[in-house]
Amino acid sequence: MSARPPRLLPALVIAGLVPLVATAIAVPASAAPTVTRTAHHSWLVTADPTAKRVYVNDAVTGRRTATLSGIEFGTHAGSVQLGHGQIAFMDESKPQLDVLAIGPRGTARIAQHYAIPNGDGRWERAGWLSTDTARRHLAVGSDFDGSERQRVTVIDLRRKTEHTARIDTSAVQLATTGKRGTEEVETFLVGSPLRLVVTAGGRLDAYSVSAIMQGATHPRPVATTPLGAYPHGPIVNATGTVIGSDLAAGVQTVRVTRTGFTGSRSVAYPKPSVQSYRPRMAPDGTTVVGTQAGTTAAGTPWNAVPAYLTTSSTSSSRISSVDLGTGSFTRVAVTARFAAVALTSGTGDSLVLVRKQADGVYSGRTTSVALTPLRKGPVAGQPATGASVRFTAATDDGRSVFVTRGDEGKITQIDTAGATPSVLRTITLPTALAGGGYMTTVDSTMSPYDLSGR
Repeated sequence: MSARPPRLLPALVIAGLVPLVATAIAVPASAAPTVTRTAHHSWLVTADPTAKRVYVNDAVTGRRTATLSGIEFGTHAGSVQLGHGQIAFMDESKPQLDVLAIGPRGTARIAQHYAIPNGDGRWERAGWLSTDTARRHLAVGSDFDGSERQRVTVIDLRRKTEHTARIDTSAVQLATTGKRGTEEVETFLVGSPLRLVVTAGGRLDAYSVSAIMQGATHPRPVATTPLGAYPHGPIVNATGTVIGSDLAAGVQTVRVTRTGFTGSRSVAYPKPSVQSYRPRMAPDGTTVVGTQAGTTAAGTPWNAVPAYLTTSSTSSSRISSVDLGTGSFTRVAVTARFAAVALTSGTGDSLVLVRKQADGVYSGRTTSVALTPLRKGPVAGQPATGASVRFTAATDDGRSVFVTRGDEGKITQIDTAGATPSVLRTITLPTALAGGGYMTTVDSTMSPYDLSGR
């Protein structure tokens, strides 16, 4: 879509992966996902799309427990947490939606997979993924650049079925260029009866999931409501009752009702900035946290771009921004105690931790941990295009943060359990993590709280 940001933005750093001993795991593609209830444990999942590898590491010891080959992980769509050691993500090389199941000892297999229709060869990549509160259904949205005709595949994990529907969107005046074009199509699976909701160019459209699963290939919307310009970060609370998006100028949310939508609320960003890239839900299920680049004049060097951490809410009009410094930064990692962002500045690299306040806002004490600069990182005063970047992830319990070293095949693990965060170890992977890669953590027992792919 014409509103799609470039793959490497000065404000968005994509990176990462994990290493040590390699264990190849056989992958029975058609097996049903096994829900294994085990003692609490966290796993670090790292993807290197260029090398078509996915790695699983013990998030406590750093030991690599599994390696899966032949998977081109879709970093744009990210992964959806399904609970009990399972996540869903796109394998763009096929294309297909994979469900990864991690066993109690860190073994990994693709427990289910669903082919995404591509008979016409239009598929470029998945735009956004989403799931419902029961983690039964998944939605995979297309990202056909510049097209008003999109597709969404809805998957029923319980019945192991899928159906694809054509979704019509509208061209709008783009907030980024002022020209007419199309915006990205975010997806949501919310409501009772269950609805597929999409951003459709100036509006949210809702469709009956039941109708789609019964074979409707070009359904009509059952409800619609206006939406502001340039959605680029779906927002949905843990109960699926409030949805919305980060927009060009602020955040908009609406309440989902049985028949449609109500209670639209819009709040402006506290500081002039570009919309948040990949905001995440905090563990409380209502707070939204994302990193933002401050608004700057054309030609501003990357190392002079302000970096902000912005917190908003699905339950109130509260919004707050914290100044992180200047430079390029990663997507945020959020725990119940703090938010973590890796910042690359003109004077050095650091992991910035921002404490959560008693009111739920991530605007408390800021702590920085120095990181070794990237070998091929951006140079102050020079274009950042082609420079190495990072990715950040954190365990749900907030005891560890992981930061990749793009193009070096390494991950820095920071111990954040104590009062003074410090570098714990370096994890080395067998591939370079070209372009930064992707990371997420998977908790064996914690109930997921984010219904969107991140």
